[in-house]
Amino acid sequence: MSFPLQPVPTDELVAVAWIASIPGLDPQMVATQLPEDANPDGSPAEWVARGRGFVTVTVVGGSPAPELPLSRPVFQVDCWAVMPGSNKPPWGVANRLAEAVKQAAWDRRSVSRRLTITVRGVAYPPAVVLDAQVVTQPRRVWSDDADYARYQCDLALDWVAPGFTVE
Repeated sequence: MSFPLQPVPTDELVAVAWIASIPGLDPQMVATQLPEDANPDGSPAEWVARGRGFVTVTVVGGSPAPELPLSRPVFQVDCWAVMPGSNKPPWGVANRLAEAVKQAAWDRRSVSRRLTITVRGVAYPPAVVLDAQVVTQPRRVWSDDADYARYQCDLALDWVAPGFTVE
């Protein structure tokens, strides 16, 4: 059996797209890695200057369905905020991001949705998130030397790629 070499949605791409689709967030606020907080000229990066924070996702576990093309990953979701020139981390901003993720998982009317995924000009086949659950309460993460505020929670998603079949 050979698999075609084409873009396919991955767990991380699906999580980024699902979180980015939460009202009040946008794709520039969500990724798998925290961007630099300053531009090459020393000015604050856009995510810092806007003061809206940033969300990163990392796969930490999960179990795919054994006989169906259903993915069930669990992610560590880190919600970041920073205020340049201040030694007081903006905990409220980071907490609001984490609470937005939790509220979106509780919203039974819109938790299940079809996602269009495009990364750096590459269009991936769509994915459909069937269910989302925040499986740990959002919590503060202390001891950051750069005075970043960070809230963390774990998110479980059940998702499928429409049209993908197993024979």
